[in-house]
Amino acid sequence: MKKMKIFRKMTKSSRTCFGIWKKLLSIFFPSHCLSCEEIVSKDALFCSECWQKLQFISEPKCKICSYPFEVEIKHLPPFCSQCLLKKPSYDRSVVIFRYNHIIRTAISALKYRDQTFLAKKFSTLLVSKSKNEIDACDLITAVPLHPKKLRKRKFNQAAMIAKKLSPEKFITDLLWRTADTTPQVQLRKKQREKNLKRAFVMNKKYRNNVKNKKILLVDDVMTTGATLENCAKELKRRGAKEVVVLTIAKTVF
Repeated sequence: MKKMKIFRKMTKSSRTCFGIWKKLLSIFFPSHCLSCEEIVSKDALFCSECWQKLQFISEPKCKICSYPFEVEIKHLPPFCSQCLLKKPSYDRSVVIFRYNHIIRTAISALKYRDQTFLAKKFSTLLVSKSKNEIDACDLITAVPLHPKKLRKRKFNQAAMIAKKLSPEKFITDLLWRTADTTPQVQLRKKQREKNLKRAFVMNKKYRNNVKNKKILLVDDVMTTGATLENCAKELKRRGAKEVVVLTIAKTVF
């Protein structure tokens, strides 16, 4: 009994010390807005001013690629012209933001400045908007990096986000990237499509795992959709029943 009391006092003392330490850290090393460097609360990504500049993608939007519409026209099909012209291999998508300079700064901080704690914050945002999709899916994977690029960067930001959605459903190497392609940001749409042709293949050991399965495919940004299209096409070619795309942001041209 006496030992238990001593243990409780020690535990309480440890919690107090830890609380003081966290407080000191927040004073001497405060969190900053990822866009403008303004001091923000510990869990905030952006200051209130930058947060207001973020553009959320909401209805009305294309039911497949999430391209936002200015107005809803009820007698027309709920698809954008691109998806009507050529239906993507994926079935639908969940996208949080329009891609602008604010969200670009946050994604770049994760990808290029090793601020890997952001993966958890991005995954929390995705869960808030796609919990039903996550609960209903069989597998979760991410757009893969080529091994050469992965060695250079040391991590795949899309995979980090995807794993945190549901670790037990996540497969990191479901797809392989076989070609070290030119960065998509440097190319026009037709060049992107040509650049990525047959750049992704299914990992042989999982070929029997995807048949008739619903798969969530995660990436950070959807630009033209060429990368996600090629990944989804390979998953469908191997028998996936449904592919749902999840991204943090989408470029709206």
